[in-house]
Amino acid sequence: MSGKSAQDFGSGKPFITYLNVYSNNVINEKEFQYVTIKEGERQNVVEYGDVLFTLSSETPEEVGIGSVYLGKDKVYLNSFCFGIHITNTDVAFPPYLSYLVSSTSFRKFIYPYAQGSTRFNLCKADFEKASIKLPSLENQKRIYSMLKYIANKIETEKNLLGLYNSQKQYLLRQMFI
Repeated sequence: MSGKSAQDFGSGKPFITYLNVYSNNVINEKEFQYVTIKEGERQNVVEYGDVLFTLSSETPEEVGIGSVYLGKDKVYLNSFCFGIHITNTDVAFPPYLSYLVSSTSFRKFIYPYAQGSTRFNLCKADFEKASIKLPSLENQKRIYSMLKYIANKIETEKNLLGLYNSQKQYLLRQMFI
């Protein structure tokens, strides 16, 4: 968002915040904020499959944290992030990219593009020239499917653990009545 004042925020069109990109490897559509966009105003529009990155941080390890937008609605991107539009979906599977951008190997790849001493910024020009090798589209889909299954299993186990802890607390309270 460029050219905005505090009065422009709070209602209007949805936009993706820095924190949404930083905290999620897939943009959380429930965390959108809103800004007034005037007719003819040029702002960064985000589309399905766009890979978004944070531009700056206090540590080089946290620069270029990535997230992927998998929503269908037209949304805008804040000015503290930038995005790469995936135009060839025959080469890249956006749900797979959501796992790729948070992987250790990708974090090691992006680390050299962080520049600064007290505040670190992603050197966008150098980063945009870099090439990223991807597995075949079929393998991306297969990898994504497996990682999604594992993530769902982990979530199920966490929920089960929470239920067991609740049951444990209940039983301990019953012992001391």
